[in-house]
Amino acid sequence: MYHILVAEDEPWIRSSVVEMVNRIGEGTITLSEATNGEEAWALIQETWPTVLITDIMMPKIDGLSLIQKIHELGIPMTYIIISGYDNFQYAQKAIRYGVTEYLLKPVDMEQLREALRRCEQNVNNLKEISQYMSRFQQLVNAFGEAAPQTAGRKMSELIDSVLKLKYINPAARLNLLRLFEWKLTGLMNEMSPGQSVPSIPADAEDTAIIRHFNQLADIMIMHYAKQNKTNTNNIIKRVCDYIHTYYKKDISLTEMAQLANMSISYFSSWFKRCTGRTLVQYIQEVRIEKAKQLLLETQLKNYEIAEQVGFATQPYFIRVFKSSVGVSPNAYRKRMWL
Repeated sequence: MYHILVAEDEPWIRSSVVEMVNRIGEGTITLSEATNGEEAWALIQETWPTVLITDIMMPKIDGLSLIQKIHELGIPMTYIIISGYDNFQYAQKAIRYGVTEYLLKPVDMEQLREALRRCEQNVNNLKEISQYMSRFQQLVNAFGEAAPQTAGRKMSELIDSVLKLKYINPAARLNLLRLFEWKLTGLMNEMSPGQSVPSIPADAEDTAIIRHFNQLADIMIMHYAKQNKTNTNNIIKRVCDYIHTYYKKDISLTEMAQLANMSISYFSSWFKRCTGRTLVQYIQEVRIEKAKQLLLETQLKNYEIAEQVGFATQPYFIRVFKSSVGVSPNAYRKRMWL
């Protein structure tokens, strides 16, 4: 299973692409959604997708600037660009960053299927590296909950396993470690702006590298221990109350991060740590609960319910409902009425 991030600022196009990808993937993928380039950049640091499907023209950070940032940091990823602008200059610039798939709006499902199929080889090449990125993110997410000794041991085991990778060259292995360090440093600066954070020593031996990451893990654990739990509870309540009130809207990660007075990147990992769900998953759960109420209390049709609870399209609503509840909306209504 691999992870795909869809970055698109127009809700109905984003929902349509997500629905097509889900139908093409048939359970072999996981998905994240971003409403602008800034959100996409934050989610990349949180979910480490293997495929990015992005619009070119987006608020905050445009698609090509986003790909440039990914390329410059050496984050392993493959790309599919979608755009309403048939402009060869965009395609030329995209090629510099390794983009080979360029689709015009409205996106055709068969063209998207073929683009994803052509991406498969790159995805397979990135699979093991991506697994290390996922393991690292799981460890970061557990810092606030795991015992210090456990977190330190897991960090040592992860770094040691990266150092023992034989199938990639030393430069690529070092780049993976640099990405880990960059992520930890960014989080520390979020929690304690201006904190001095050491870097991996040049030409360090393996034991020194492991010790370096253990020190970073210790600093992270210390920061989490200092967080005010009461304040955290107040913030998460405010965010969740907002979602329960405005679930019909196209609620964005940017909007919720501003409400919590956090950066997008930090809010994304913080929200998941507090609730056990991503923001999109939490919003969908709220919408599905509201949909279940409407199915039982009204005679509204599926497309009307989808619109009332905030889903952009009826097919998307039906797929999410069935995935969450286990049966289609119609089957749920019949079963509960019986």
